[in-house]
Amino acid sequence: MMNFKKTFTIYKKEMLDILRDKRTVISTIVVPIILYPLLMVGISSIMSRQEQKLEEQTAIIYLDDQVRDMNSGKIMAYLSNVKNVQIMNEVDDPMNLIHEDIVKAIITITDTVNSSGFQILRAKISYDESDEKAARVFRQLRDEFVKIENDIIGDRLADISVDVEILSAVEVIKDNIAPPEQMLGFFIGQILPYLLIMLTISGGAVVASDLVAGEKERGTLETILVSAAHRNELVFGKYLTIITISFITVFLNLFSMYVSFQHMLGQTGIDMQNINLPLGNFALVLVAMLPMITLFAAILLSISTFSRNIKEAQSYQMPLLMVGMMAAMITIFPAFELNAGMALIPIVNIALLFKDIMMNNFQLDYFLIVVGSTLILDIAAIYYSIKLFNNESILFRTAEEKSLKFWGKEKRDIFSQQFIFIFFTVILLLFYYLGAGWQMENLESGLIKTQLLLILLPVILILRVSKNDLKQTLRLKKTNFKNYLVAILAAVPIIIIVSIITQLINIIYPIPESYLKAMENLLTMSDGGLLRTIIIIAVLPGICEEILFRGFIINGFKKRGFLSSIVITALLFGIIHLELFKLIPVIIIGIWLGYLVLRTNSLFVPIIAHIINNTLAVLAGNDNLPIISEYVREGNIPYWLIIPAVAMMYGLIKWTENINAKEYIGE
Repeated sequence: MMNFKKTFTIYKKEMLDILRDKRTVISTIVVPIILYPLLMVGISSIMSRQEQKLEEQTAIIYLDDQVRDMNSGKIMAYLSNVKNVQIMNEVDDPMNLIHEDIVKAIITITDTVNSSGFQILRAKISYDESDEKAARVFRQLRDEFVKIENDIIGDRLADISVDVEILSAVEVIKDNIAPPEQMLGFFIGQILPYLLIMLTISGGAVVASDLVAGEKERGTLETILVSAAHRNELVFGKYLTIITISFITVFLNLFSMYVSFQHMLGQTGIDMQNINLPLGNFALVLVAMLPMITLFAAILLSISTFSRNIKEAQSYQMPLLMVGMMAAMITIFPAFELNAGMALIPIVNIALLFKDIMMNNFQLDYFLIVVGSTLILDIAAIYYSIKLFNNESILFRTAEEKSLKFWGKEKRDIFSQQFIFIFFTVILLLFYYLGAGWQMENLESGLIKTQLLLILLPVILILRVSKNDLKQTLRLKKTNFKNYLVAILAAVPIIIIVSIITQLINIIYPIPESYLKAMENLLTMSDGGLLRTIIIIAVLPGICEEILFRGFIINGFKKRGFLSSIVITALLFGIIHLELFKLIPVIIIGIWLGYLVLRTNSLFVPIIAHIINNTLAVLAGNDNLPIISEYVREGNIPYWLIIPAVAMMYGLIKWTENINAKEYIGE
């Protein structure tokens, strides 16, 4: 049983050590208090001043009037009266003046005649869009030409005794009913989640990297381990330290943001009597941040425990920071709203919840889903941290590797996890950069080239280069005929289970019509007939993908055990398909295929299972399976079918266990 008094003692010791560190105090306390006033007040003043300077500066434009009539003369007259605009003409090479930043725009006036015989003046405005001043001049000139056009049309109507008011048929009146507080909340809600999530990760990372990895580097970890405190108590003491520092960082940043926003609005001249910054919303954001703070604290503690030193910990923290940054940016993009599906996606759910809170339109049920799902991940993360801290081989990883070991000690030893992940990453990149392009150019030939050149060929080459026996390594062995019967019988319950899961995914995360159409086109390729489609969609992937994943990749995870090797391989199998909506269904199929290869010790069994599964999908897509096609294509498989499907799979697994009772698993 854990002693909370000892845990608190560890916590106090770590907090005192951190507060003695000037760098931590500055980054955690001083910077937030100083940073936002400088950013929001100082930068807003600079921006206001720069905007004023832009408006006061005189812009030179070149006017080339190739019409020279009364109407084009009006253009000259109008532009001559535009504030801070000076007209230049009679220049040999006006375009060169733009490049020399002397002229901001060139206006070329030409004309034509419309079908009614009226003259149409054409004003071509040439300018440098990358030049902010030139872009502002263009907008100013564009507004002036609208006035010029209305003036010329008015003269034409006056000539035929028609009132210019006849042109006014529809008047659009903008009526923004959003209160000022909500508009302010919308603005803050776009940038606040990004800032807070980044600060939570970066603030906790500084502390976490020092708590375990730093002690490994200084050689003080052993001293703590021999103390009276249990390792779980050490973990929780350090965990609470990261949470405390992260919370202080978030709280001070929120407080500083609130005060700075208030000051900035007052400085810009906005009437603050009618606008109240949502202080309660800021407090609610702080409450919602607590689960995210604890989650990141657990992840960062795991990274620190796994790392050999601070430098290595910081290198592992960078991907987490990048993922957090990309996920937090979702608030900037339009059309993303918090719903039941989004509420389950880590980081994204918190970012969208923050935005809704600041706009006063968040829903309690989504709030609870976000907090609850984050807490579940938090429990899993802290459990993993404890597991790492109790693993001697991880805790005392102090010898730093100087280079990547692609091979083991022997040339044939290519099944280290590091090599397998690198090999898979290369295949994935080839898939993305080459395979996708081939398939966009020609779907059929692209699929064939992808399977043969990007999946099958690399495996054959690497096994040949390393002089591994293909037959032995890939498990190309005979097996009991009953195993093939299992693979065949399991096809129907598997397709039912996967289809029902897809239906559930569609409820939570609606699948776009464009994606469904693309999948339908893939399954109904008929240029070469149904048999050709089955060969390309079912037979070829069944052979090539099984050789890569269940033949080669799964060998890299044998040391992790039966179940872990199956699940990890299935996860990689799902990732390489590069289709988010198919990820979970493909992983489930991958788990079944991995089970078959390890239990039967023959790659031929998952190859047959893979081919049959894909063949059924093709037949269903082409309406060749009357009952299955109707349910699968329409997405209306009765949910109660999951019960007999799971029961049938359970029976088939038990049968497989009996068939292969004497088979040595994993070799």
